[in-house]
Amino acid sequence: MPNLRIISDNAVSRVATLVASTTTGGLVAANLAKDTKSNVHRATGTSVTYTLTWAAAEPIGCVAIPFCNLSPTSTMRVRAYASNGTTVLYDSGAGLACPAPAQRPRGFTAAQAASAYAYGGGAYARRWFNQVSAFKLVIDIVDTNNLQGYIEAACLVVGPIWSPTYNASATSVSVIDRTELSRSAAGDQLADPGTISRRVPVDLRKMSPADRARFLDLVRNSRAYPVLLSVFPEHADLELERDHMLYGRRTKDSDIAYQFSSVYSTTLEIEEI
Repeated sequence: MPNLRIISDNAVSRVATLVASTTTGGLVAANLAKDTKSNVHRATGTSVTYTLTWAAAEPIGCVAIPFCNLSPTSTMRVRAYASNGTTVLYDSGAGLACPAPAQRPRGFTAAQAASAYAYGGGAYARRWFNQVSAFKLVIDIVDTNNLQGYIEAACLVVGPIWSPTYNASATSVSVIDRTELSRSAAGDQLADPGTISRRVPVDLRKMSPADRARFLDLVRNSRAYPVLLSVFPEHADLELERDHMLYGRRTKDSDIAYQFSSVYSTTLEIEEI
């Protein structure tokens, strides 16, 4: 099983151009560069191509699309190009994009749940590969079984991967329900439904000196910048991978402790945006 993977530097924030092959109304491709799930890009049908270009080479080892309405049978193809825009450095071919179906919150139909991002619905698409330095990226998505009849996505994450030498020793997933409970004058319990998101803490009890240095670089970045965390990347249990993959911000400071003989430990806690 691969070790956990983190993308802490999203190259989409530096993109020179970001173009979608089709767009519905004002739901433009530029929304993919925003770290929110309430602004989306929407294609006109069940296939779309995203083309990104940069002025300088960007190291890329993953393309991820948090908060999308893709079905489990959707496919993603990633092609990376050199500075001339025509020499192909990497071609993934078409492969399954999403690890498992979207969660279906109570009160939502399956089609509604596909884009119920604020209430725990929606999916995460991802494609992992060996890192390349690219000036241009083309992402083809096909989802003929899409329940809503069009492709929608809120965020796009592209960047290099950090994976520690030693895997996490422990993790968990918390569902954060912001529903507020109160009592009426008659004593009845009332509920004001709130949004739902996830929080995943990771215990790294054993880190090498190189991993300690890389982790310090990660935590020196402000919490203002989200990171993509996948605790069980490419795991055979697709629902386990889905439940422990999230795009979010650090919720607290991470102390790095010296244990013994140049071995370090720390914890990392990410809460979904």
